[in-house]
Amino acid sequence: MQNNTDKTDFSAYFILLLPPLFWSGNFVVGRAVADAHAPLGLSFSRWLLAFFLLLPFIIKPIWQQRHIIKAHFWGLVLLAFLSITCFNSIAYVALQYTTATNATLLNSFIPIFIFVISGVFFKEKINVKQVLGVLVSLLGVIAIITRLDIEVLQHLTVNKGDLWMLLAALVWALYSILLKYLRPKEMSAMAFLGTLIIIGTIILYPVTLWNPLNEPDITWNSEMLKAVFYIAIFPSIIAYLSWNYGLNKIGAAKGGQYIHLMPFFGAILAIAFLGETIQLFHLAGGCCIAMGLWLSLSKAR
Repeated sequence: MQNNTDKTDFSAYFILLLPPLFWSGNFVVGRAVADAHAPLGLSFSRWLLAFFLLLPFIIKPIWQQRHIIKAHFWGLVLLAFLSITCFNSIAYVALQYTTATNATLLNSFIPIFIFVISGVFFKEKINVKQVLGVLVSLLGVIAIITRLDIEVLQHLTVNKGDLWMLLAALVWALYSILLKYLRPKEMSAMAFLGTLIIIGTIILYPVTLWNPLNEPDITWNSEMLKAVFYIAIFPSIIAYLSWNYGLNKIGAAKGGQYIHLMPFFGAILAIAFLGETIQLFHLAGGCCIAMGLWLSLSKAR
């Protein structure tokens, strides 16, 4: 029995590598089409396409588990509101006003929010290694963002985009924590994700029509279509399934540390698609992040 548990835990640790990788790609793609998209419109298009792509796989399990959905309806509404409706919409709004550097740094506050909220409000046990791991990983994030140049850190400024991104990070931290308490354990992964997408997109639809930010219409072209398909499949479907599975197995406090991999993966993607070269700050930051993850995920002695 112990061996089976170890195998399950190991698979969760591996699968949790996928969300930060695909979410990093989401930032890269989002920035690439920034001039052609509206934040709320992009978020709605993303989830609407994800729904249609998943429809053949979710319609049967959702129908079969409708009694579970009914019994846990309001908890599912809250999870859908935080994850599907709010997080990406707020993040896309933030990227209209702040730089990718600032957004990535603020996104790395998610594990810190998870630690604080989990420890203070949910009494989740946090050991010294986990706290040290957060700090070491955060140093790695700062090393990558600042390129080991202290002047870059000194010139980081706070604007309304930064505040939006900080709010997005808080929203995702709340979702990650509540996932453990509100997700019905007897509900399948496909039925759960499908239900969240349906509820979250329904909530997002009238907000998009209302257009409180006075967004222009999305400029649809081949590049925008490719971008929406990418973010609908990888950051939306695959990343969410992986995140939900991993946190359900190892908890939000441990799993949340994987968010610190986003700046590292972002640098790798920039090297692969933008022709940048590996530099010292990539290696230094990657080593710190890896050490921080090891500390956070290792058992307390």
